[in-house]
Amino acid sequence: MADDRLAILVPDGTYLAVLRQLFETRGQSLGIREIGFDIIKDALHDSSPETVLLLRPYLRSCTHALVFRDLHGSGSETEGAEALEKTLLAELCANGWTRDKAEVIVVDPEIEAWLRFDSTHLADLAQKRARRNREQAELLFPTVRNRAIVATGGMAPTGKPKKPKETFETILREFGIQRSNSLYGGLAEKESLQDCAAPSFQRLITILRRWFPASS
Repeated sequence: MADDRLAILVPDGTYLAVLRQLFETRGQSLGIREIGFDIIKDALHDSSPETVLLLRPYLRSCTHALVFRDLHGSGSETEGAEALEKTLLAELCANGWTRDKAEVIVVDPEIEAWLRFDSTHLADLAQKRARRNREQAELLFPTVRNRAIVATGGMAPTGKPKKPKETFETILREFGIQRSNSLYGGLAEKESLQDCAAPSFQRLITILRRWFPASS
């Protein structure tokens, strides 16, 4: 069995781009030691029933397993993120993974909840990638961002847009930017990880530091 190797099951390419960037370049910011990892993309996305099947080949090669799902699109929106996490974790533990080395993180409502919509990096992205209003992108960004938040349902009590994915996609459309997973990876490379207050992201950091604490 390999030392410190993590199997990560993700529902789409956005997670893959973000997590690969974090593990390849942001280990120090995450507060963990260097580890090996395998990222597996689930072709059936957030409602997939194949979590156990897809991770089974990694039981011998990986010491730990981490599963990500978006709550939105999972089919468990009514039950909530915590209930889905418990269900999936129970399945993992019944099929070879131990409770201390497996975790499930259900992001509510989706990974765009990790974005910082007041970030200078998001504003820079708009300015550099804009195909529409490029010369005015820096000046227009706050207005476009605020208008997108209102148009997609407003702010949640958490201080994040209620529909962060739709908000982000609306901002991109306003500036004529094509959505791609590389946009997310670029933001993951630059953003301050300490400033992301999303509970699911903070839980990720807690899990990683418990499993793979940085060397003293």
